[in-house]
Amino acid sequence: MIRDRVRDEAIAIAKAYSHPKVELRHVLWGLVHVLGPAAPTEVSAGTVKSFLEPRGKSFETPVVSPEAEAALAAITTEDSAKAAVLDLAQRLAHPPTTPTDPDAAASGLAPTPETTGTARASATTSTTDSAPTPSTTTESAKESTDAILAELDALIGLVPVKAAVRRLLAVHMLNAERREAGLPEVSASLHVVFTGNPGTGKTTVARIIARLYGSIGLVSRGHLVEVSRADLVAGYVGQTALKVEAVVDRALGGALFIDEAYSLAAEGAGEFGAEAIAMLVKLMEDHRDDLAVIVAGYPGEMRRFIDSNPGLRSRFTHYIDFPDYTAAELVMVFEGFATTARVRLGPGVAERLGHLFVTALEVGNFGNARYARSLFEQSYANMATRALADGRIDRSEVDEIVVADLPADDPFTTAQHRIGFRPR
Repeated sequence: MIRDRVRDEAIAIAKAYSHPKVELRHVLWGLVHVLGPAAPTEVSAGTVKSFLEPRGKSFETPVVSPEAEAALAAITTEDSAKAAVLDLAQRLAHPPTTPTDPDAAASGLAPTPETTGTARASATTSTTDSAPTPSTTTESAKESTDAILAELDALIGLVPVKAAVRRLLAVHMLNAERREAGLPEVSASLHVVFTGNPGTGKTTVARIIARLYGSIGLVSRGHLVEVSRADLVAGYVGQTALKVEAVVDRALGGALFIDEAYSLAAEGAGEFGAEAIAMLVKLMEDHRDDLAVIVAGYPGEMRRFIDSNPGLRSRFTHYIDFPDYTAAELVMVFEGFATTARVRLGPGVAERLGHLFVTALEVGNFGNARYARSLFEQSYANMATRALADGRIDRSEVDEIVVADLPADDPFTTAQHRIGFRPR
C-alpha cells in the first residue's frame, strides 16, 4: 500500500539525517520519493530537501510523531498522496508563528535560524531548482581571494602544500579566463586527495580550498562539510545510499571533506562501504559543477581507496601531500596556542620545547600539531597545579608557562601522547 511505502521512506530519511522523530517534513520527502515522476511539479526536489535541514544528532531509530501519523493516515491512493504533497509543502513553507508544540521548531513547523531563507520562503518553485537557495547572509557575499590566500600563507610550515593550492587555483582561474575569451579549456577537476599523517593541517586547508572555490565562483557558496565513515555508512541494506545523498545535499555549493576516506574501502568494509563509494561517485558526477570532494588519509591507504573504484580514479586528479612539521615549526605551533590563550612562555621554554619535539620526531607517529596541542594543555595544567600549590593563586602565576611546567622527557611520557596513532 502506498501509505506503508511512504512511511518506510519517511523513517529512512529521518534516520539518514539523524533526526529523532519522523515529522511532516519527512513524510513530504517520502511522498515525493515514492511518487517519483508522478509527484506534483509545483513542489521542487530542492525545496523538499531544504525542509530536512538542519541535521540532527540522534542515533536511535526515529519514532513517528502524532502529526506525521495523521498525515500518513490520509494517504490511501496516489491522488491523495499528490494532494498531501501540496498540502504539506504549503504548511511547511508557512508555519505558525507561535507554535504550541515545543518540538515544532525541530520538525520544520516553526522558522528557525537554520531553516529560514529563500529556500524555505517558497514551496512552489520551479522544478529546475535542484538545491535550496542559500540564505542571503554572509555566505552570499564572496570573500576576497587575496584575503583567503593571505590566510593560507599565514599558516605555519606547509610550504609545498601552499604551493600546490596556489597551483590548483591558478589552473581554475586560467580556465575561467580562457572560457571568457572563447578558448578551449583543459579539463580540471574540483576534487582533491590529501595524503599525510594526522595533525598536519588537512582539515584547515580543506576549509580554505572550499572558500577559495567560492571566491572565484567555482562553487556557489564555498562552505565545507566534514564527515567520516560513520556519517556515510548505515548498518543495513538500502540506507547507506540515503546517508551519502543527505551528506552531499548539505555540501552542495561547497566542499565535502571525508577524513580517513580509506575506511570505506578497507578490508572488512563489506558491501556497505562499496555502496557508499558507488553512490558518492554518482553524486560527484551529478553535481560536478557545484560540488568539490576532498578525501584525506594515510598515503598507502588512500592509494588503495582510489584504486577501489574506477570512478574515483577518473575524478580525483589532484593530489596534495602534507609533510610532517619540523621541530622548529612545532615550537611555533605551541607558541600559537599560548598566544591564543594569552599565556607567555618563560625563559628557556622554547629551547626545551625544541628538545621535546626533536625527541618525538625521532620516535615518529607523534601526531604533529595535535601533539603540540597536547603538550600545551599538559603544560597549562602543570602551571595551574603549581599556582595552586600554596592554596592561593597570585596574578603573576596565571599567565606564564615556565620550564618546570613542561612534561618530563622520558619515553613513557612521549609514548602516551602517541596513543591513537598507529605505527607506520
